[in-house]
Amino acid sequence: MKRGFSIANGLALFLALVSIGWLIYDFFVFGFLRSKMRRMEPLLPSDETLANFVWLGLLVFLLSHILGFIAVAAQFRYFRKASALRVIALILGIFSCVMILGDFAAMSDVGNDYEKGRVAELEFRALYTIAAIRGIIFFSIIANLAEAFIQRRKIRAEEEVVKDEVVLTLVHCVGVFCGLAGLFFANAAFVIRITHPLLYFTFPFLFVLTLIPYIMLAGYWLVIKLKERPAGWYDEKEFQDISRAGLLSMFATIPYLAMIYIVNYNAPKGPIEILWFPFYLYFVILVFSLSSLYFSRRD
Repeated sequence: MKRGFSIANGLALFLALVSIGWLIYDFFVFGFLRSKMRRMEPLLPSDETLANFVWLGLLVFLLSHILGFIAVAAQFRYFRKASALRVIALILGIFSCVMILGDFAAMSDVGNDYEKGRVAELEFRALYTIAAIRGIIFFSIIANLAEAFIQRRKIRAEEEVVKDEVVLTLVHCVGVFCGLAGLFFANAAFVIRITHPLLYFTFPFLFVLTLIPYIMLAGYWLVIKLKERPAGWYDEKEFQDISRAGLLSMFATIPYLAMIYIVNYNAPKGPIEILWFPFYLYFVILVFSLSSLYFSRRD
């Protein structure tokens, strides 16, 4: 048990440290490219290579967050108490994961504006701000992982959480957060009436990024449960709670989708053409997770 715990935390810690170094690299590259673009100097092949490494850094950040989610989930499984640092690191990691789309959009705008003879000052400021925020987030993740290494000696086999209820609760909490975040972005795209081509190319990335934390943690919980017999996955109360949450999710989503269908019935090529499935999935995750938490705490 300790070996798997140490491997997950070790890999997550290593990538978090690599990400800090990559952020420092990004700061220097942003400053270098910004000064050249202000003077409207042509970008050399070496400059393009520097910029490509910035793009590659987004994949490193994403992978770092994925491993971080797995490591924090392992911590919730093996520690009975959820420390404030652990919860903060998880929430900030989800937020940073979603911000990757902001990096992507800002960097794309910088390139497009430069080709048109303009300097994207606002986008550069956004990139600096996101990088600074992400640096703080990675430091909080590193602090949490370091704390887990210090505490791992206290882990004993008999202390493993019975029925993994802490991990399941964590999955539901993340489901509430991801559901709310996803509905916020989907409704914002719908209300603002983002143009169809832009929505078509950008929202799938946001859709995936907002769901990664929930998918990773739910998958981790499922891997844990696959080691047990299906009959032992839930006790009687947990089965009742999950059943009631599933039934409530079904009844709650039907009128919600019916309203969307009626409102957009005569709207050709509207945003709902792309957003209907995200609307549905975010709402189901939110209702199911929220009701599961409510039923598990009520009795």
